[in-house]
Amino acid sequence: MSPAESASPSKLITPRLLNLRAAANYLGVSPWTIRDLEARGVLKRVTVPLPGGTELRKLLFDKLELDRLIDVWKA
Repeated sequence: MSPAESASPSKLITPRLLNLRAAANYLGVSPWTIRDLEARGVLKRVTVPLPGGTELRKLLFDKLELDRLIDVWKA
């Protein structure tokens, strides 16, 4: 059995949603830049609904949205 086959499934999963710091690292910018981009509507955050009609307060960003933003910046 290869090391990849013996690794637990949770170690093989790459998260699609990134928190504020991870999104900033992914784009190579500061967390404040991510906050500014989100506030201006350039970058959409993912809202996670919770019971009782509230939302998770943690800022989460879709890696696909970050990739889309990179493509726009390249143009």
